[in-house]
Amino acid sequence: MVKISILTPCFNHEKYIKYYLQSVLEQSFQDFELIIVDDYSTDNSIQEIQKFNDSRIKLIKHEFNKGINATLNTAFENSNGEYIVLCASDDILEKNALEVIYQTFKDSDVDVIYPNISIIDENNVFQKKNRYSSKENIDILNHIFFKGNCLVSVGMSIRTTFFKKIYPLDNSMCNHQDTKMHVELILNNSKILFLKEHLIQYRMSSENTGISARIDSTIIRENLEINFLMDSFLKIKDEKLLENIFKNEIEKTKIKPYGNTLEFFLGRMALESEDKFRKIWGYHKIMKFYNEINNVKILKEKYNFTFKDYLALVKLFKSEKFLKKYKKYKKISNILTYICLLFLIIIGVLLWLIF
Repeated sequence: MVKISILTPCFNHEKYIKYYLQSVLEQSFQDFELIIVDDYSTDNSIQEIQKFNDSRIKLIKHEFNKGINATLNTAFENSNGEYIVLCASDDILEKNALEVIYQTFKDSDVDVIYPNISIIDENNVFQKKNRYSSKENIDILNHIFFKGNCLVSVGMSIRTTFFKKIYPLDNSMCNHQDTKMHVELILNNSKILFLKEHLIQYRMSSENTGISARIDSTIIRENLEINFLMDSFLKIKDEKLLENIFKNEIEKTKIKPYGNTLEFFLGRMALESEDKFRKIWGYHKIMKFYNEINNVKILKEKYNFTFKDYLALVKLFKSEKFLKKYKKYKKISNILTYICLLFLIIIGVLLWLIF
């Protein structure tokens, strides 16, 4: 068994993969295996990989394009390391990255390590540094539940025994695939450590390509995946944990979690989000819960919640930004309409006086 298995998805990284491979093979820590799974690239990525003759490189080729998580699953199935490191084939490792990660695992009782990263562009030019501050697990869960991802999976390192708890990864998840991974690891009681060292150079291309590019299709896909991501929180059965995650929201709403109301509770918490897709998820969970006649009685007993209160939930959507913008634009539109009408009246009067 090797100490570290590096799991690397590859798709059309012909231009960058040589820099990645060089950075891995030149590591100060050498007890590793590099498992590259090519997800049916249409460029010369495979040929570039094959130029490197090193027995520690395991190249696996998918027979057709399957997606990021399917690629990571394949890599993990073919790994043999005590620890795994996740890194894409267009990134670059600092020379001491594996050494720092391995030593941290040996010296600390942790299950997951998040290194700091530096941002580079498509020409390997440094852009900026990402800085992690220590976060508690409950704060991470609260942020993901209400807002979105607050962690980066590049260089994310996990004890193999803990990765097995979340394996296999969901093949259908794309833009929220790492977000769901973070949630699942925390819900499996993993101990997390944020490193101060910047160990990975993460490539962000200005060409706006790839599945993470901030374009319309990416944003739409992220929103469509929110339902599946939010469903992960339904696995939480620990009432005390929920009280810690949603401490401020419970204080505001006076809605506490009980063993027989957890779906309703999480739905109601989601209505406190500013994100409309999370709010819609929450409303639908409440609808599903309220649909059972026994649950109607439970809500009355626990929260004095009746059908009148259920109908009133829709008011929580009125504070959403898109409604405010709609009212603003509608008001402006009405004003412009009145101005146009007034202008036409004045023109009509002038023409009448002239002729």
